[in-house]
Amino acid sequence: MIEKLYGKNINFLIGSGASFGAIPTLSSNYVDPIFGNLTIEEILEENKDDEYLQNIIYLYYYHKILKIGYLTEIEESNSVFKNYQKLLESLIKLLQRESYQKEKRINIFTTNYDLFFEKVADSLVGKYEFYFNDGSSGNITKKLSMKNYHKKIYHTGIFDNFDREIPIINLFKLHGSVSWKYIKDKNDKPHEIKIEYFENKNEKYLENLIEEVSNEEIEKVKKEIESNENLKKGIKDIKNELLKNFALIFPEKNKFEYTLYQEFYYQNLRQLSYELEKQNSVLIVFGFSFADEHIAEIIKRACNNPTLNIYIFCYKKNTREEILAKLNLEKFPSNIKIILPEDNGNIDFNIFLEKMFETDSKIESDNNEQ
Repeated sequence: MIEKLYGKNINFLIGSGASFGAIPTLSSNYVDPIFGNLTIEEILEENKDDEYLQNIIYLYYYHKILKIGYLTEIEESNSVFKNYQKLLESLIKLLQRESYQKEKRINIFTTNYDLFFEKVADSLVGKYEFYFNDGSSGNITKKLSMKNYHKKIYHTGIFDNFDREIPIINLFKLHGSVSWKYIKDKNDKPHEIKIEYFENKNEKYLENLIEEVSNEEIEKVKKEIESNENLKKGIKDIKNELLKNFALIFPEKNKFEYTLYQEFYYQNLRQLSYELEKQNSVLIVFGFSFADEHIAEIIKRACNNPTLNIYIFCYKKNTREEILAKLNLEKFPSNIKIILPEDNGNIDFNIFLEKMFETDSKIESDNNEQ
């Protein structure tokens, strides 16, 4: 498929499926007597006044998603790390081969909190000449700003006798990151977002109290809290502390604790929309469930661009119907190509990379386009 990308405005949308195997995908076994099985977001919405439940689930979310997302114990030999590495290496090589008439830039939009892209990019420094742009500027304190994405980087000779554009990989983290923290003013109000790549050891939280989100586990822990004053005190403000410390979207319908992050979220969405409106754009989607309604709507609306092509890699064959339902479509527009797994298999990260970058690999969509 790589030949379809040359000369195009290239964009990727990467979801949690890419990090599967290193970052768990959270599921819920919680059953409401009226509404049946609920997602974590729905549990929090239906139990807004249950302070214990809210704090228990937020603590679980911290340990199962956020803390793991720092990847402090990940090895470069890890299979997920190696897949991310192969993806970035392939994109850098693609940009190196681009003509001088085309900007040497690729945009990666991701809903993942984890630091796989950042750590992999760091591992490639010195091996390739490229600029990895996470939207930050600064040396000691790295601050986020959308204006930092609008850059071109050139390498000049020692006598300034030539200019050669350096490949740029732009990373847009649509749901925030474990590395994003608020910079607060004297009134304790956030006014900027900074990047900290390592877990703050001064932010200490209780150990996780549940192994799964279920009625039985939560009720059991709530009883333990009631009979243990230290536990009651320790869990009291977990949710508020996490909301105030991490600049990211938590699994709640009321997603934004601070207007500052809400503004940054919508700026990122506008950037996605803007890129898809450009002439001769390509969007490649992998590991994304289309559960975020804002992102799904942007992609749906972008199909009005006749020069845009969207390639959606489906993990399973029935993923196609799930995406159709989430986009509220009866059939896909002609510029959305659905890539399905062969036979009864899956398209995991390895197969995605094979289909994307191996020269003898053909892409077959559900409308038989090759």
